[in-house]
This record gives sequence, structure tokens and C-alpha cells, in this order.
Amino acid sequence: MPRTVVVLGAGFAGLPIAHYLLRRTSVQHQDLRVILVTPHDTFYWKIASVRFALPDQMAEDKYMFPLAEQFAGYAAGKFELVIGAAEALDPARNTVSVRVGGGGSGGELRSIEYHTLVVATGSRYRDGMPWKEVGTTAQTRAALAELHAGIRAARSIVVAGAGVTGVEFAGELGSAYGKAGRKTVTLVGADALPLEKRMKDSVRETARRELEKLGVNYIGGAKITTAAADGVKDAKTITLTRADGTTETLAADLVVPTFGVVPNTEFAPEEMRDAASGCLKQGTDLRAPGYKNVFILGDAGNLQPAQAANTDTQTRHLMTQLGAYFSGEPIKPYTFDPDQVQLALTIGRDRGTGQVGSWKLWSFLVWFLKGRHLGTDGADAFAKGDAGGMGRAWPK
Repeated sequence: MPRTVVVLGAGFAGLPIAHYLLRRTSVQHQDLRVILVTPHDTFYWKIASVRFALPDQMAEDKYMFPLAEQFAGYAAGKFELVIGAAEALDPARNTVSVRVGGGGSGGELRSIEYHTLVVATGSRYRDGMPWKEVGTTAQTRAALAELHAGIRAARSIVVAGAGVTGVEFAGELGSAYGKAGRKTVTLVGADALPLEKRMKDSVRETARRELEKLGVNYIGGAKITTAAADGVKDAKTITLTRADGTTETLAADLVVPTFGVVPNTEFAPEEMRDAASGCLKQGTDLRAPGYKNVFILGDAGNLQPAQAANTDTQTRHLMTQLGAYFSGEPIKPYTFDPDQVQLALTIGRDRGTGQVGSWKLWSFLVWFLKGRHLGTDGADAFAKGDAGGMGRAWPK
């Protein structure tokens, strides 16, 4: 009897794990069969979304890769691609129910039994913003088209949220429009400086200064509290409230939210989820507590913050432990420094900043390693399973 491994999600964790199981782990364990379940029929290179969210900046084949093509080389008896969304997980019975053949309740509900489950369903942004996948591939394309149209028509754009996504997107807007005076670009953040407080003030100050060079106005210590239209994205006049309670109004043709990450874990039983975050509880062995055959990777888990670098290190660790796991041997715990900061962000097409540990990254280094292509120069090889994440080969 084959041992079926079901992988939920085909993002930065699920896609490489599926390839690794098929190419490497199954060489020693030839009874493995992999079922990859995802609501998207393409792999989405979301690292570059801050750039291709602008109209006419990047061809779709640089950031969307049909999944059927990426897995075409595997035997049908060893691999199956299921386009559908997980609706219910029953870990006691080793089954997951997947809605296939249509969105919502219109499709067929299929029950899939597994020997091992890898949950790599990732997360999404509120307001249907395409910084990550939005529902299906068709819905993601529609969200991008709507944003492109809004940016084309707008003379003034407000970016709401000054985290990494907000800073990078505002920088792209500044490079394309703000520096030349073609559009007014404003970034609104809750703190006096952009980015998270865990980052060095010098890094945050550099981000603010580089944005200003691109014609981006930063308003710190404020939140958007009301809008004069039905949705924030369609607002013409917005109200900002500062920490001291004072308010001011700001005119905008377009408001673009870049905050509000939600884990894609609604299908799991409530007892498996962390009440505060909604993420799945995740042990240091990267398994769901109480279930030795359920692994959790990336944004779906609560072990580390939702960040591509964390997803990459978790995925690499699990790859090195799969052989032992399928042989019935103990697996090594995943270790990490919870206080370690490892982040590089682009600010427009030519600049960047970041931090590794206590070290501030040089702008040229961030541009050279990330900003030139935002990873799209290697995205196709990653999608095919031929290249590892973060510029490093996958473990042997």
C-alpha cells in the first residue's frame, strides 16, 4: 500500500516540499505518493507583488507559473494535483475534505485520506489585496487588474500601513510616479518611523529618508479611522487619527491597504488553532501537538512571525528530517533565535535597507541581491523545483 502524503498549499513551503518528496525522499522510500492540494492553479511569486502591483511593470509569466507544467515530469501514480480548497480537517481519522470543481459551495466535496499531512496553506491579506494570493488564480488576476486600473486613474495615492509591504510598495510608487511629480504618494504609519519597532532606529530612519527622496510623504503616528466612501480603497477623503486623539483629513484618489495578514487555517479544528492569532499550534518539531503525522510550515503556524525567510528555514529543516520520519526514526527539533532580525527590503528600484542581527545592511547589497529583480530571475527554476529559496540550493 502506498503511503500518501497530502500537501496543503503550493506556496513557498508547499511547492518545494512536494518537489522534494518526489525527487529525493521517494528515492529511499519508494512507496510514497504525493497529493498537492491548492485553490490556485498557478504558483504566485509574491515577493515581487509590490512591483507587479503597479501597471505595466512586469509580464505575468515572471510571477505566475502554471502548476500542472511544474509537476508534469512526475509519474501519475506518484503525484496528483488537486485544484481545490481545504474545508475540513479530521486529524483523528487522517482525512481532509477539499472543495473541488468550483468556488464556494458549488463544487464537489472530496475526502482525501492521508498517511502524512503537510499544512502549508500560508496567509492572505484583508481587503482582498494581491500582495499574496486572493482566493483562486482568477480572483488574484482580477484583484491585480482592479489595482492597476485604480493606480492608472489616480493622481493622489495613500498607502495605508508602513510595514515591509507598505514601505516597499510606496517605494515602487515613488520610483514610478512620485519622484517625477506624476502622482502624489503618501505613506501612513502608526509609528513615528516606518517599519517594525524591533528593527533598529537607524534602519527605520533610512527607510523614511529614502522614501522622501522618491517623493513619498510619510505621515507617522497616525491611523486611518474613517473614509468618505463605502470602502477604504475607494475613499476620496480620509480621516487620520493621531496617538494624541487629534484628527486631520487627507484627500486621495486611491487608498491602498498593506496591512492585515490572516492565516489560511479556517479548515482546521478549533483546538488546533491558537486563539489569539488564528495560526495553527506548531511544536519545535514542526508538528501539530498531539499529531505525529501532521506537519505545519510557514505562515500557517504560530512558531515564528509570517516572513519568507522563516518559511524557508522551516522548510529546509523538514526536508532534512523526512528520511528519518518515514523510516520511523526520531526527528531533530527545529531551532531558531526568536529575537533574531533578518530582513531586507527594497525602496524603489535602486535602493534598499535591512537588518541581520544587529547589522544594518548596505543599500547597494540589498539592491544587488534583491532589488534588481525581486527574485523573478530565479522564480521559474524555483517553481520547477530546480532551485532553492533565498538563493541557496535545497538540502541533499
